[in-house]
Amino acid sequence: MQVGVYCSSIRPYFWDNLYKMLSNNDVDFNLCIAGPYSSEKPLPSNVKYIQTNVKPPQCWFIAAQNTAGDYVMSIEDDSTHSPGSLDDLVKLVDGKMTLASPKYSRIIDCGGSHYDFADKRVGKVKKQRKIITLDFPLPVNAMMHRDTFNDIGIDKNFIGVYWILDISFELVSRGGKIIISETSVISDFKTSGLCKSGGDYEYLTDMWFDGDEVRSKRKQPIDPLAYSDDVLIVSQGRRHPKWP
Repeated sequence: MQVGVYCSSIRPYFWDNLYKMLSNNDVDFNLCIAGPYSSEKPLPSNVKYIQTNVKPPQCWFIAAQNTAGDYVMSIEDDSTHSPGSLDDLVKLVDGKMTLASPKYSRIIDCGGSHYDFADKRVGKVKKQRKIITLDFPLPVNAMMHRDTFNDIGIDKNFIGVYWILDISFELVSRGGKIIISETSVISDFKTSGLCKSGGDYEYLTDMWFDGDEVRSKRKQPIDPLAYSDDVLIVSQGRRHPKWP
């Protein structure tokens, strides 16, 4: 059993802590990091770095496709998991329609958009914030079977970070389930400027909400990122002027 951990990163000074954190597990793991800046230190044998300047969701996609193992998990370089979280989560992924995540210690509020993980609420932002209660929880770092990740894909219209919630909604719409661990914790999760990028939140809610109701099926099918000859050079789908 092996877990492929994939990360989009511009903060190589966090990589030592990230690796030490992941090493506090018994399960075998390998880590791939994609982004514009590399660490000056030699990398362990189970860590791969890929240089690219494309938009962050595409960096996560590239990294995921360059890991090995039947399971994959997304992560950020500035997040911290409790020891043994990989061991815990891989046990919770009890089928190909299951996504598992650590529990979280804070509400994340990004530039007017809002989701409260513990209370399963999503804030639809128009002129005023409106809180809608979901009947399933939302993940932070998501572990799932690789086949499930590849089957759903990352929609190429995301620019920042909300693609993981899109995958979660899609999984649930297909009859899948999301499990939040009772023992593993993610902490020091910092709000990111990526949360404000390019209308991602509005795109997510447009795809999954009809008025105050969650759609049973996505408004439009996911248009997934694809591994191409220029995947490291050209951002696919919607992009921000910041990224090529």
